[in-house]
Amino acid sequence: MRKVWTYENALVVLMSLVNGVVALDRLAVNFLSPYIVAEFHISNTQLGLLASALSVAVAGSGYLLASLADSTQRRKHILLLMLLLFSLCSSLSGLAGSFGFLIVARGVLGLTEGPIVPIGQSIVAIESSEHRRGLNMGIMLNLGAALIGMGLGPILATHIAEAFGWRAAFFLSCTPGLLLVLALALFLRPLREAARPSSALAGPEGLGGIGKVLTSRNIILCILISGLYSAWLIVQSVFLPLYLVRTDGLKPTDMGLVVAVTGIAAAIAGMAVPALSDRFGRRPTLVLICFLGAAAPLATLFVHGAWPLIACALFVGYFGGGAGPLYVGVVPAESVPARYVATAVAISLAAGELIGGVAAPTLAGRAADLFGASAPFWISAACALVCGFLSLLLTETAPRKLRAMAAAARA
Repeated sequence: MRKVWTYENALVVLMSLVNGVVALDRLAVNFLSPYIVAEFHISNTQLGLLASALSVAVAGSGYLLASLADSTQRRKHILLLMLLLFSLCSSLSGLAGSFGFLIVARGVLGLTEGPIVPIGQSIVAIESSEHRRGLNMGIMLNLGAALIGMGLGPILATHIAEAFGWRAAFFLSCTPGLLLVLALALFLRPLREAARPSSALAGPEGLGGIGKVLTSRNIILCILISGLYSAWLIVQSVFLPLYLVRTDGLKPTDMGLVVAVTGIAAAIAGMAVPALSDRFGRRPTLVLICFLGAAAPLATLFVHGAWPLIACALFVGYFGGGAGPLYVGVVPAESVPARYVATAVAISLAAGELIGGVAAPTLAGRAADLFGASAPFWISAACALVCGFLSLLLTETAPRKLRAMAAAARA
C-alpha cells in the first residue's frame, strides 16, 4: 500500500495553508469594503487604490527577496522571517482611523507578503515528483488560498464585522500565521537542489539570474498572461463584494456566502486544472481555462436574483481560477533550470501584481466612477479572452507531453 503522509505531501499541505493565510489577510479588505466605504466615504477609485498599494509593494519585495533566496540558497530562512513579519503586520489595517493610514498599512503588509509565494512555489517545485509537479504547485497556490482566503474568509469577515465591527476581523488574523511559522521551522528540511533540464531556457552564461530567465519565450508570455489574468481575478475580488451589495441588493452576510462559493470553485479548479495539465499538457489546458474564465464577470453582469442563483452562475465561471498555478508557477518553473525557479516565479508574480494588482484596480475603479458599476466586469472579461489567445503561443513544458512528442518524432 502506498504511503500517503510522505514528506512531499505534507510539504504541499503546509505550504497551501501558508498561502491560505496570506490570501485571507490580503482579501479581507475586499470582503469588508461595504463597511470601510461607508465609514471613510471613499470612491471606487480609492477602493482600487487600496489593492494597488498592496500589489506594488508585493511586486517589489517579491522579486528582490526571491532573487536573494535563489542566490543565497537560504529559502527556508527568508520564508520564515517574512511570514513572521507578515503575521505581525496583518493587524495594522484594524488600527486605521483614516483612508491614508489604511493605504499605508496595506503597503506595509505587501512588503512582507511579497516573497512568501514565490519562495514557497520554488520549494514545492524542487521537492515535487516530476509527474506531480503541476498538481502540487496547483494545490500550493490555489487550494488554501481558495478555501481559506476566498471560501472561509468572506463568511468569517462579514460575520465578525456584524458582531464586533470590521476592525476586529483584522485583529484576529495574525494568530494562524504565527502558528505556521513555528510549524515550518520544525518541519522544513534542507532542499535538494538537483539539476533539472529546461525546455525553454537559453542565453549566454554571463547573464545574471533575471537576464537568463528573460531569454525564455515562455517567461515573456507568462509575464503578459500573469498581468492580464491577475487583472481578471483582482478586479473581480475588489469590486464583486460591493457590486453584490449595491447593485444586486444582497445583505453583506449573503454576499459573503456568494463569494465563498467562488472560493470553493477556485479550490476545486486549483487541483483539477494543474492535474489535467500534467496529463494533457500545459498549453491546451491553459487555453481552455482562460476562455472559461470570461464566464465569471459575464455572469456577474447578466445573472441577477436570489443569492443562490448568483452563486451557482459564479461557481462555473470561477473554475477559471485554476489557471493561476500554471502561468505563475508551473510553466515558469519548467522553463528555467532549478537554480532560477524562485526568480522565474517571482517575475511572473511581479507582473501580475504590477499590471493586475496596481494598474487594473485603479483603472477599473475610475471606469466604474465614470461609466457605472458594470465597467470593471467588462474589463475583467476582456482580460480573460486575451489571455486565452496568448496561451496559444506557449511552448509545451509538461514532462509527459515532451516525452510523448519526442517519441513521436523518433518514430
